[in-house]
Amino acid sequence: MTKFALVGALLLVAGGCRIATDPGPVRTASQPVEGGNAEMVNAEITMTAGELEILGGAPRLLDASFRYSEKLGKPEVHYEATGFRGRLRVEAPGASLTGGDITNEWKLVFGDKYPLDMRLRMGAGEGTLDFSKLPLRKLQAELGAGELKIDLRGAYPRGVEADIRGGVGEATIRLPSAMGVVADAKGGIGSIETRGLIRRGDRYYNEAYTETKPAIRLSVRGGVGQINLIVE
Repeated sequence: MTKFALVGALLLVAGGCRIATDPGPVRTASQPVEGGNAEMVNAEITMTAGELEILGGAPRLLDASFRYSEKLGKPEVHYEATGFRGRLRVEAPGASLTGGDITNEWKLVFGDKYPLDMRLRMGAGEGTLDFSKLPLRKLQAELGAGELKIDLRGAYPRGVEADIRGGVGEATIRLPSAMGVVADAKGGIGSIETRGLIRRGDRYYNEAYTETKPAIRLSVRGGVGQINLIVE
């Protein structure tokens, strides 16, 4: 069991979840999602514990693929479009297991046609989120325990509002050098490391930032662990 799975197991035990020494065989599933006539999409991703990867390159709104222990259950994907707005939900099923060698891996490949407002909630695990080729507008991300890697090195014509909340673990956020960045970052017990940012008061700025141009406006809060902000 990886350190992320171990942390997730501890959290699940604390929540009174069912112990399964044999989580069953590993299953695989995939699900494509067409965006229809939506002009923008609200996406909500909820994972109790596991490994999550988000990236671009799909020919449609979403190509989702999963590897999961049978007794854990297949993740659920729901989409509906009302008027110009689409609503996408990807969430863990009702079953919660701990103990044994549990597999829960999600790969979510989004297309670049639909501007995205995304809310992500992870109880524990490892998240690798590459938004560099996606039309991201807003991001809310919450991680209970584990490691979070976020790539925001895209060209976002209207800017991005990003709010990152970390619990126990490490968050590394990669930021662009050509587009303005302003970051309000505060840690708990852990530390904040920056590269390519200048601190002014209680905020951090890159050299490209001006008040009159679209920018990435980032708020980061950490609990116990480290926050890394890297301009590249």
